[in-house]
Amino acid sequence: MQYTAFARQYEQFLSETVRRCHLELEGPEGSYGLKLSVVSLPPEDGPLDYLSAAEKEQYFGFQYPRRRNSYLLGKLAAKMAAAGEEDDLAGIQIEHGILCQPIVSGSTRRITITHCDGLGAAVDYDPRLMAGVDIELVDEKAVEGIRRITSKQEEELIKESGPLLALPNFLTLLWTAKEAMSKVIQTGFTVPTELFEVKSCSRSGRGAISQFKNFTQFKAISVLREEYVFTIVLPAKAMTDSSEALLLQSLQELLPD
Repeated sequence: MQYTAFARQYEQFLSETVRRCHLELEGPEGSYGLKLSVVSLPPEDGPLDYLSAAEKEQYFGFQYPRRRNSYLLGKLAAKMAAAGEEDDLAGIQIEHGILCQPIVSGSTRRITITHCDGLGAAVDYDPRLMAGVDIELVDEKAVEGIRRITSKQEEELIKESGPLLALPNFLTLLWTAKEAMSKVIQTGFTVPTELFEVKSCSRSGRGAISQFKNFTQFKAISVLREEYVFTIVLPAKAMTDSSEALLLQSLQELLPD
């Protein structure tokens, strides 16, 4: 179903489930388009017209609700990020490359996807860019696991990053930056996690900008919520200071509390 037709028919579903925005990042060497979507878990009786016949078959073939939910979040977020007004949602095929990186079939643009619990997000971006995105719940039970891949220097950043954050929130911030960076280089955590060490983190309100020890060409832009942290990693040279601030502001407005 064409996006415009879907939007007309399922206006309430979209208003309750999907948030979208389109940004132009201004960098020193040009502008770069980003299309972002953030989606909440659709209700079980919600429309599935955005899925192809094969995708519906796969969806109904999952035995466990948790797997069905993650499948829907990923597909809906990706299609809502990639879709133009005249695009057929069911015709947008999200495939996977040799390292499991998501690919929009037949498109020169690129996409990065994340989901956790009842929230999903995707960024469709200019192929001249490199980007990664991650969203994670803040979970006190995960603190010790995250600390095992956190250096002493990184833990010290909590004192330097501005208003004091609770340790679980700060460690989750570091984790999302590393996860998003691993998606940029399309390895995931199949390489040593110390490769993604964060060297600096500056905060402003419920946002944060981090930089990496080894990937100095990139910045991680994060939004902090009580229950989760969202991070996108982009090349530093793709943003001026003003477009970086605009991106952070847009993410703040896009992401639910």
